[in-house]
Amino acid sequence: MGDANLFTMLSSFRPGSSATPFENYCTSGLAYFLQRGHRMLTSLFATAAGAYGESLALVEVQSRLADTGIADLVLTFENGVRAIVQVQVDAADDDLLPSLEESAASWTTPPALVLLALPGAGTREGWQHVSWLDIAEGLEGDPEPLAVEFAQFIQRDILGYGPVPLEEAIATNRLYALGGAALRRRFGDRVRYENSASRPIGGRYRYLGTTFALDGGDMEYWAGLVNESVPLSEHYHLMLASKVSPLREGSDHPRATGDWKWAFWSGAGRVVRPIELYEYGGLLERLEG
Repeated sequence: MGDANLFTMLSSFRPGSSATPFENYCTSGLAYFLQRGHRMLTSLFATAAGAYGESLALVEVQSRLADTGIADLVLTFENGVRAIVQVQVDAADDDLLPSLEESAASWTTPPALVLLALPGAGTREGWQHVSWLDIAEGLEGDPEPLAVEFAQFIQRDILGYGPVPLEEAIATNRLYALGGAALRRRFGDRVRYENSASRPIGGRYRYLGTTFALDGGDMEYWAGLVNESVPLSEHYHLMLASKVSPLREGSDHPRATGDWKWAFWSGAGRVVRPIELYEYGGLLERLEG
């Protein structure tokens, strides 16, 4: 493979792709290490693809698959085995997977199908599963500083490990990652969730956090940051909201969400220190039932 330029890869994007900019960023970062022949990561995907011990001959990012859409990654190993890799960086649904399966079935030699997802993601027949935690562990002990930084990025910005300072909560993916980690930890496969935020105004938000549903129900819960005042200030409160169900330790409806007609709110106070996983967990304990 030719020399990989990290910054060129991070700028890659194809119109029509279902990937978010953040997902594309994570995918391109991973592809950079695969293109450079990272031994542990190559072995991880070779094993998933059934190409045990093989090196990679080609790594394609956002590769178009005929009329069925765009694959996040297509890997070709030295022995000719190919793999379509679908990348997920949040609790994404699997609506795109059938079209990738259809494309794979039309190939003369069907490729392996690999799903790179969060820990604890459900399995799907016909797909081999790799976790972002596997990727982070595969980078452990690497002497290259860039590999260490990418492992830290995975742990904090994708997996939600570690405290999140306010300035990073409103400028990066780390608050969303922390919220997802807290929900998975407390509810496991009972929960379905998605990121949600108001449109930023001058770099400030009325709210940003995670909307979620339990036990197959409606998206009627939310947890995250709410601005303290209107006009918007630099101060935020960590809060839990419920559309229809009462919450323990209820609080007043915040002014910044005055047009959000959800009945029940509970707050953990102004954010003055980095937000920790246990603080999210404490809020989630206020759900009734």
